[in-house]
Amino acid sequence: MNIFLVFCLIGVVLLLLGWGMLRPERIYEFPFLTGVITFSFILPQVPGLATDSFLPETAFARTIAFTIVCLFMCWWGWSQKARPLAFFRLDFDEGRLLIIAALLSIVGAYFYFKLSRLPGELTIAVQMTGTPVMYIFFSRLLSYGLVIAALCFARRFSWWAATIIAFDLVFYLDRIVITGKRAETIELIMIFMLAWWWYKGLAIPRTLIIVGVLLGTLLMNSMGDYRTITKANSAPVWDEIKRIDVVDNLSKVLRDGGEEMRNAIVRIHHAATTMQFDYGKFHWNRLVFSFVPAQVVGVEVKQSFMLPVPPQARDFNPVVGTTETGMADAFESFWYLGAFKFFILAYLLRRIWVTANSGEFAAQFTYALSIIPSMHAISHQTDWVLMVWVHMLMFAAPALAFAIIPYRRRNRYEMHPPSLAANG
Repeated sequence: MNIFLVFCLIGVVLLLLGWGMLRPERIYEFPFLTGVITFSFILPQVPGLATDSFLPETAFARTIAFTIVCLFMCWWGWSQKARPLAFFRLDFDEGRLLIIAALLSIVGAYFYFKLSRLPGELTIAVQMTGTPVMYIFFSRLLSYGLVIAALCFARRFSWWAATIIAFDLVFYLDRIVITGKRAETIELIMIFMLAWWWYKGLAIPRTLIIVGVLLGTLLMNSMGDYRTITKANSAPVWDEIKRIDVVDNLSKVLRDGGEEMRNAIVRIHHAATTMQFDYGKFHWNRLVFSFVPAQVVGVEVKQSFMLPVPPQARDFNPVVGTTETGMADAFESFWYLGAFKFFILAYLLRRIWVTANSGEFAAQFTYALSIIPSMHAISHQTDWVLMVWVHMLMFAAPALAFAIIPYRRRNRYEMHPPSLAANG
């Protein structure tokens, strides 16, 4: 039964990838990208666990079956008819947008710099707390500046936008190289791919995308070794990095199974056995954890905002730096009905995507910064994109409001795209 379900999972993932290959724009859409993250991150971990006799009976089958349902929900939610979201229908002044991009980039760069100066043992392959978390929280502003500049640059060449992009890339690439962040790497690529798609109609050749997926899968399971090297030296040591055996690392995961899916199997089995669920309180607690600063209100006050949730299994002891996958928290919230979390996420992303394709700058900005956290709903937790949206409301929305063209002035810009009017 386990082997049969493994082949079923492989089949579903290949269908998602094949669906994305049918049309050029689908390589930017959620179902295809869900297939990509599942193929590269989840699938290699599964075969070795299918024959693991130490896992509880039926636990593997339940988790794989639920994963298949979640992947179906990602496609089903996206396939629903979706109209553009009216609240994204805003016009922006390009000059003001670039001023905002520059200011956000400078502030974010300051915190990126402060984060980069911390010792590697505080920031690489660890559960960060305290000061590093604060630095990461505000360094996100640099991403906002980069996306604004990239969208403006893709629409029309501007030395100002190019300068902002070059400035931001220094800090982005530093974090990618030093900490080996996969999410930041893919996000950086997607920002420019999406900008060029929306304003130039250019799509990366699909054969190149497949090559990238295969190469990413090969490298994915060696990032732990890369981070160990950079953590020990607070910088990459290329002589040591060149000695990483990426093929052997992938072979080990295929043979022995991966820790992330092992974590998911244990957590889902515990929830199914006890029939105790959090009914979505997980998301509230994550919001409190992320946005209520203990340094300001105190640990006890912060803890008082938390809602009680069922305890974890006593034998659940995950390896530091591993995740539990979004399937685990979805099942722990609503049993098998938790798969509808993925349906809702896909449907919301679909509406943002449709709005972005209609030319609305605010929707393009939102989608470019939402798609990678949405992919993490499979590999990490389903709350990641929610955290991103709340952060946007706190910082990006007020900043972008500065560049909105009042309704009474819009007639002056009728010849320009509906979302981005040029200065002069």
